[in-house]
Amino acid sequence: MGILSFRIANIEGSIGGVPKGELKISSSLPKIKNIVEKDLEIAGNKTKVLVIEFESKTKYEPTNAKINIGGELLYTDKNQEEILIQWKKEKKFDEKTSLKVINYIFKKCLVQSVKIADDLQLPSPMKMPELVKK
Repeated sequence: MGILSFRIANIEGSIGGVPKGELKISSSLPKIKNIVEKDLEIAGNKTKVLVIEFESKTKYEPTNAKINIGGELLYTDKNQEEILIQWKKEKKFDEKTSLKVINYIFKKCLVQSVKIADDLQLPSPMKMPELVKK
């Protein structure tokens, strides 16, 4: 099945100080904080899903401005028992699944970060397209 839902639980944004010189913007890959199994009722049937907790951070240096987003993603897979066992042992899980999950989180959080940066009057954390005269 894959990704069932994505939920943002907390958002933190601050503008920091006035920049002096060049501003360096860095958006790190989302960090998986924890994975737990949960019973969920879907269409009248109880099923087990993985709750993947994450955090995403964007930093603006040297101003100490930041945008932090935390939340959870519900995920189901035929191999979710193996994913959970590997997570409990090694704090990681198979590459194919982790790439899919982290890319999804990264895209969703980056879109939110662009909006928050705009609201805080910070530069966008990603290059936006611009029209230029030929």
